[in-house]
Amino acid sequence: MRAIATPKSLPAARRDVREPIAHRHVSPIVAAVDGTEASQGAVDEAVRLGNDLDAPVVFVHVRRGPSSLFGEPVYQQRLTKKMARARGTLERAVAAAARAGVPAEGEILEGSPTTRIREFARDRGARLVVVGSRKRRLGRSVSSGVVRSAERPVVVARSRRQLAVSG
Repeated sequence: MRAIATPKSLPAARRDVREPIAHRHVSPIVAAVDGTEASQGAVDEAVRLGNDLDAPVVFVHVRRGPSSLFGEPVYQQRLTKKMARARGTLERAVAAAARAGVPAEGEILEGSPTTRIREFARDRGARLVVVGSRKRRLGRSVSSGVVRSAERPVVVARSRRQLAVSG
């Protein structure tokens, strides 16, 4: 049985997503999440892999900064909304890992998702990267960009709904 690396004063599901995980000597699994159904597949797969490989998981949410075109009040409102959404997404992912007994933390990054995920995985010495997959009609997907540019193995996870439809 694995012990969850959480402070005794907080239940695992309520753990601060900024708290560093205790397994610093073990290469983590980096999982990109954005709150979509596709990213739920990434959460599920990262937690499963973390459990199987006895590795901590670092969930990352990459946001692009809101446009400042409309001025300070609108910018601040949009930024506040995006940060709250990012924190909620990470808290749900960390809670899912805690329920499975997998140590986890969350990080909010800013910039190009493909670039920031790749850089973060490299900087953390990640064992592998997990991203979700969703059908894109136009433009390149983040998952295909990470697969093409990552310096480590990448797992592209599908949501349960996508598996049911395609399987």
